[in-house]
Amino acid sequence: MIDTSRTMLYYVNNLNTKNAQISYSMGSGKAIKDGSDDSTLFATLNNLEDKLRVTKDLDLQLVKSKAINDSADRSVADDKQILEDIKVDLLKSLNDGMDRDDKLALATNMRGMRENLIDQSNTEVDGEFVFSGSDTTTRAIIKDKDYKLNGKVTYEGNGFLRQIAVAPGSYRDRGITAYDVNFYTASKAGAGESFTFSAGERIIDENGNEWKLNDAKDKLQKYDHNGKLYDPAIELSIDSDTDEQEATDDSQAVQATYTIDALPDQPAGRVFEAKHNYFDDLNIVINALEGKVTQLDGTAGATVDDDVVDDTLRTGLDHTAKQYNATNIGHGELGGRNKVFDVAYEKNEAKITNYNILLQQYGGADLTKLSMDSKALEMTYSALYSTISKLNDLTLLKYLN
Repeated sequence: MIDTSRTMLYYVNNLNTKNAQISYSMGSGKAIKDGSDDSTLFATLNNLEDKLRVTKDLDLQLVKSKAINDSADRSVADDKQILEDIKVDLLKSLNDGMDRDDKLALATNMRGMRENLIDQSNTEVDGEFVFSGSDTTTRAIIKDKDYKLNGKVTYEGNGFLRQIAVAPGSYRDRGITAYDVNFYTASKAGAGESFTFSAGERIIDENGNEWKLNDAKDKLQKYDHNGKLYDPAIELSIDSDTDEQEATDDSQAVQATYTIDALPDQPAGRVFEAKHNYFDDLNIVINALEGKVTQLDGTAGATVDDDVVDDTLRTGLDHTAKQYNATNIGHGELGGRNKVFDVAYEKNEAKITNYNILLQQYGGADLTKLSMDSKALEMTYSALYSTISKLNDLTLLKYLN
């Protein structure tokens, strides 16, 4: 008797393995399934797939950033239009033909535009407030609990921009903050220069850190990236100050001012800016349109005559022009940063396309070759089973009868 079982099973198993490989490749479109099929190719494909995954993750982040950037761009454009409308109304209010009733109507319109500015400043996309700085979970502009009386709003964000990955290990600043949208620079000074600012203005240095008056109001103290006072304190002494002045029947209230005679020259590039909250100016304008002066706390004071009202409105017009210029500059900076993300997105899309091409080139199955291999395998199966059948015919048991 000829024992064919072990030898034939060995060949059949080899054919079954080959058949499984061909079936997998034809079904999946991949050249190999396991590392043992071709260790060098397997390592190359793993590397390409890893790069493709990282690039796709970056792509999702860039898509979200583009959506946030586009929303920020539209919001700032709307802000500029609102500021233009405010300027038009202020010019109207200074016409000789405008009486008190007409100005009251303008005040009502101005209140509506103020609400629109606040809404635009709190633009939110996918849970992120776009003008809040580095912590986008924080609402940018918050109304005071007595907002209806004093018109006060506060910027709750910071002067730092959120950094977003545009490539592995490469990050870029995204967007702008409310400092660029709702504040204008009231004063600015560099190393060795005198710096004067008013109470209520936000002091920002060249790195985006905020400096605040201490309780005694005789020093400026530096706060860190998280809004916490440095410990030990980093301080600059106030060299002189002027007292605040309450509103009278013929003048607006005046905030206290503080002066540092010469800013230190360290670190290099030292620059201080006093950021003035435009909403404070807008509140004064609204009160003036209603014939009132504004107290230090923002509430409306005594009724004043038309000359005081008009002087206040002219000042408000000047402040609005400053804010428009500041917002326009911020819009330009936003556009420049947005362009960086647009370019990064285009490069990322190109990388994804190229990685997919390489994966197909190196790891894609050759369907023509697989079809030929499959046909050859079929013929081999037939030949093997024919051989097995013939060998079985040679067994001695057949001749014992």
